[in-house]
Amino acid sequence: MPHSSPTTLSNTKRVSLEYALGLLLMLVGIGLRCAASRGELWLDELWSILKVSELSHPFDIVTKVKHDNNHILNSLWIWLWGATQPALIYRIPALICSAVLIVVLFTRIKPDTSSDSSLVWWIALVVFSFPLTLYGTEARGYSLALLCAVLAYLSIKKLLSNPFDRGAIATFALCGIVGCLSHAVYSLFLAPSVAWLLWQLTATPLKRNSRVLLWCAVAPPACFASLLTLTFYRGMEIGGAPLVPYLEIAATAISASFGGEALSATNIDVTGWCAFLSLCICVVCLSELIAWWRSGDPLSSLVTLIVATPIGAVLVIQPHFILARYFIIQILFLYLIMARFLARLAHQGNLGRVLALVMVVGYCLTNLQHTLELIGVGRSPFVHIFGKLAKHPETSQLTVGGDQDFQNGLRMTYAQKIVPDTSRLRYVPTYQTSALAPHFVIREAYDRYEELPDTWTSPKGIVYRRIQRYRAPVLSSSHVSVYEIDSPRL
Repeated sequence: MPHSSPTTLSNTKRVSLEYALGLLLMLVGIGLRCAASRGELWLDELWSILKVSELSHPFDIVTKVKHDNNHILNSLWIWLWGATQPALIYRIPALICSAVLIVVLFTRIKPDTSSDSSLVWWIALVVFSFPLTLYGTEARGYSLALLCAVLAYLSIKKLLSNPFDRGAIATFALCGIVGCLSHAVYSLFLAPSVAWLLWQLTATPLKRNSRVLLWCAVAPPACFASLLTLTFYRGMEIGGAPLVPYLEIAATAISASFGGEALSATNIDVTGWCAFLSLCICVVCLSELIAWWRSGDPLSSLVTLIVATPIGAVLVIQPHFILARYFIIQILFLYLIMARFLARLAHQGNLGRVLALVMVVGYCLTNLQHTLELIGVGRSPFVHIFGKLAKHPETSQLTVGGDQDFQNGLRMTYAQKIVPDTSRLRYVPTYQTSALAPHFVIREAYDRYEELPDTWTSPKGIVYRRIQRYRAPVLSSSHVSVYEIDSPRL
């Protein structure tokens, strides 16, 4: 009777442990995303809801709203529900896609010794990722774009072993179309993927049938993306945001993705630490990419292209401003590279396993801290603020001013749709030069470490005192302080 060798038994135990750990991580990830999807809508979400709810026909989503906040499939979901539903209703598609992404990764863990040991590390990084939790549970198109990117990447992986896999070909083509409809950031995955597949078509000796099938994978999403760019994305209005240097945005995206903070102009120590962390992450990922290239795996060149594409896009286009969330798909693949590094480190004996575990535990704890902060305070406080101000007992009508007139106007319009008492509030634009000083003023700070004063005096000599403070999570919206007039109104 044959006996299993000690090596086989050891590998079997390893795979069983990875499978159990992957299952646990999947459940934790879904739970965290369910919790993070609660809370009121933030500015870009409610902007989409207010704008789309005014449309009379779903085709108007494409023809009449040429704005970067219009994520087509997400806007269609909003149009179906109208403007007065609970926030969770609008976030259901994003929540489902985030959960499915984790499930898809978990199902890639095979219950035998052929399982890729880096998968469980990738799942751990994805599950506890604060940016993937933040952007993956808001009522926008990022979550679906991420899911399409993962499915398309896995389909390419299948095609490498079997160019005749029609399911993988259909998956890549369909994900390309759906991804383009979900969010423009999908182009930062689709463009390098199509370029890489075209390179494979020309550089690799393939049978005629294989070439035809690969063209069937590449042509539909490439043509659809080109058509959508010409008809929808070209000439699109880009929403405003604070102007930040490109390198600072990149460092913030990498730092916050691995448990760090956003760079701060008011806290040099935090900025130095975050810049150092980002540099270390880049060095580790670059070294792992080099090792991956040397292994001869063709996927290494694909992942390199995906990660490097935003750099080339920024250098060529030189956009007026960029945001960390635009690189969310690249963050996902940075996690893949880091997962391969951790898996390789864990195979370097007991010391390597300890180091890998310490690194991933530190990553999980720091990201979990940011995620719990998001769950605790939410993305935005404005509906709550306006609802509380509306209960003020003094007068029949209350006036409110603020630093951001356009944004606060949208916030108040939305609040008045879902909180009846807020109809007695009137927003005063350019309050500092207004003839009548508002009862309340809302001030915002976009730097996480910038402190607003407890009291301040307007240019007209009106004194305001702070009555409420909201501190936003990292990568989220601004910090908000609400002030009440503390001297006679003019």
